[in-house]
Amino acid sequence: MPTVRVEVVGEGSRRLDLDADATYGDLLVALSFSPHEAAVLVDDAPVPEDRPVDFAADEVRVLRLVKGGTNADEGSATTVDDRVRVRPAAADDHLDVMRVVDGAMLTADAERVRDRIDAGTVLVATVEGRVVGALVREGDRITAVATRRRWRGRGVGTALVSAAAEGRERLVAAFDPGLRPFYESLGFETEPMGDGDRLRGRLER
Repeated sequence: MPTVRVEVVGEGSRRLDLDADATYGDLLVALSFSPHEAAVLVDDAPVPEDRPVDFAADEVRVLRLVKGGTNADEGSATTVDDRVRVRPAAADDHLDVMRVVDGAMLTADAERVRDRIDAGTVLVATVEGRVVGALVREGDRITAVATRRRWRGRGVGTALVSAAAEGRERLVAAFDPGLRPFYESLGFETEPMGDGDRLRGRLER
């Protein structure tokens, strides 16, 4: 069997023995991930799960995604790419916000998001005018944070959550365990929510 070296971001590297006709979906399964839990990047470009594995590729990386009520798309706070700008979402950003949120496999009601935009509690992260991330807030609660796939790991989530916290005495979020280092690195105190493995984070100033 041919071998491929894979870096699981934040968790180190592994060598996998795969069938010669294996796809990147098979690679994820060999790592005990589903395509809904992780994305494969080859030479820093995302690849579809049905593409055959290129065993000669110089760099294969796997980024773990986050499922559930929020998705910062980062395992810990990172340095923000200096091209990222954060601003309140405008009415004509609604479609881009929904695309970002849907692309991260989060559930959000389109009309509720529109109402949040009108209320001024949705933030978008942009690069050269293009929306690459979004954060939806209801009162003190973050209900969704999402980043376009190609911009994950570049500090977009950090920029959005940091901007949402500016000028607020309290901010809360519910998230899966994989995001605990991210929120704690931004100053959130975390605790179990009860049954299941979901966590609650609270930032108070």
